[in-house]
Amino acid sequence: MHIPSDPELLKTQLGIELRRLREEAGFTALEACAAINAHTPKLSKLENGNQTADPEDIRKLAEFYRATPEQRDYLVALAEAQPKRRRRRKAAERDAVPDWFRRFLALEWDSTEIRTYEIDMIPGLLQTEDYARSNIQAWEPEADQRIIDKQVTTRLERQVALRRNGRPSLRLDAVLSEAALRRIQGSHAIMRAQLQHLIAASKRPNITIRVLPFEAPGRVTTPAAFALFRLQEQNFSTVYLEDLFGATYLKEPDEFTKYSVVYGRLRDAALDPESTRKFLAKVAESYK
Repeated sequence: MHIPSDPELLKTQLGIELRRLREEAGFTALEACAAINAHTPKLSKLENGNQTADPEDIRKLAEFYRATPEQRDYLVALAEAQPKRRRRRKAAERDAVPDWFRRFLALEWDSTEIRTYEIDMIPGLLQTEDYARSNIQAWEPEADQRIIDKQVTTRLERQVALRRNGRPSLRLDAVLSEAALRRIQGSHAIMRAQLQHLIAASKRPNITIRVLPFEAPGRVTTPAAFALFRLQEQNFSTVYLEDLFGATYLKEPDEFTKYSVVYGRLRDAALDPESTRKFLAKVAESYK
């Protein structure tokens, strides 16, 4: 089990996981506080990543929320890994598989804003089931079908973040390179349905999609896709980069600002939302 050494990232993830378990179990903050004999402000600080957690409190909360043994042990490990005194943060924190994805899911689930630039694939939050299945099978062609099914389900369940109620909703702003639309994933039928899905999704108030066409003049080139996460309640922002071995999080202000500026230039060079819908419709027709 790999636990991140960065204190800020560690506390943020632990807080998100605790809130998610509590909400899924249907308990109020007051009821959760009674389980650890604490006051509401303490739980609020824990869930917002603003307080170092006591491992025993985390164990009691996990059991109160009826977490699985695996979930309980992981959360306790996160709490035990927190330093007693704050260490200097690393500029970037690399995660190892499989825990890097667990951490990514937590951040995505609690984000209030995600800005993402994709080069050759559709973002997971906007994928259809057939597109997701084809993409996963392409990576793991020899995998047992039960594993594929579980990964597809996980990917589709992530999209609940775009429809959540009761807390600040997630706003998704995506810039897609034309390459993501032209690279055939699975079949022409899958691609046509996927692009039609993007058109429909782009009409939702919390989703903005822009296509960066090949012919856009003076476009910025970047070596890889990236995403910028903002978590309002935790006052936490990070740049997310992924490769074949895991993920890297950049949290220093100058790093986030640099990527934010680059994203702004990509967005400005892309088609506006209405022109993007027309472009998507045109490409979708080509897949008949």
